Amino acid sequence: MHQRLVATLAMALGLTVLAGCGNQQISTRKKNYAADGMVAVIKGTAPSKAQITAQVGQNNSQRVTNHDGNFVYTVAPSAQPQKVVFKAGSSQRTVTVAASQSFGAYTKFAAKYNMILFQMAQQAEAKAKGTSQAEQAAAQKKQQAAIAAMPKAAQAALQAKLQAQANQTPGAFPAAGQEGIHNVLKAQGNTVRTNVQDGQLIGATFMTPVKTLKDKKKAAVFAQQFALLASTLGADAKSVMKDFQKQSKDSQNGQTTMKTIVSNKVRFDVGFSPDTLYIYITR
Repeated sequence: MHQRLVATLAMALGLTVLAGCGNQQISTRKKNYAADGMVAVIKGTAPSKAQITAQVGQNNSQRVTNHDGNFVYTVAPSAQPQKVVFKAGSSQRTVTVAASQSFGAYTKFAAKYNMILFQMAQQAEAKAKGTSQAEQAAAQKKQQAAIAAMPKAAQAALQAKLQAQANQTPGAFPAAGQEGIHNVLKAQGNTVRTNVQDGQLIGATFMTPVKTLKDKKKAAVFAQQFALLASTLGADAKSVMKDFQKQSKDSQNGQTTMKTIVSNKVRFDVGFSPDTLYIYITR
């Protein structure tokens, strides 16, 4: 009788141990995350052999790489909070990614940027032909008066025609935004990456080779493109460039980090890789 009881207890303990082995516990460092630059970075742990999946909102679940019990998962922020559910076996962990403030509709941003770029190109062309600034200003004033005298329908048609031309200007943004995080513009050695969610521009990253800043001509192109992007997003481009140049000079003198630049509630965070400068632009 005693031996039978011991055997029963041993079997019960064995089943308990086996059940424990099947419990794939998963955890994250926090339950609430916010974007850092262009993405929210979620770090967690799970058993080293566990198969981990992540599901953001109603999207399909994705496999997450398990690095010997540790995992990292990034989420592109949107204008709405997002629930992220991680699963490993029978265990799951739900975290929240906070909403990020939008810059507004991507299409409006692109239209504004492209139109300014178009006007700058026209001014440069007129200057190359020897037209003075005073003559350009007079011609522009005359054109504006002529447009104001047009019927509303004619004004709208002309505006649409000019916008179509602006969208074809070298260095212009695509008129329609691509959902998610993508490199959408490459011009004269510089690249712009955008995060578009539900048609809203959530953030942008301006990227340029580090060596650009050491070349006077390329640095001037960088400054012009970056200033145009900053001003289109609502920042004071002159102030941002002044602060950026000062911090860049300090970093060359041994300072290893650059502080966040804020202008009109637009944030600029700078990061470096061995060969690329990244400027993350968010609100």
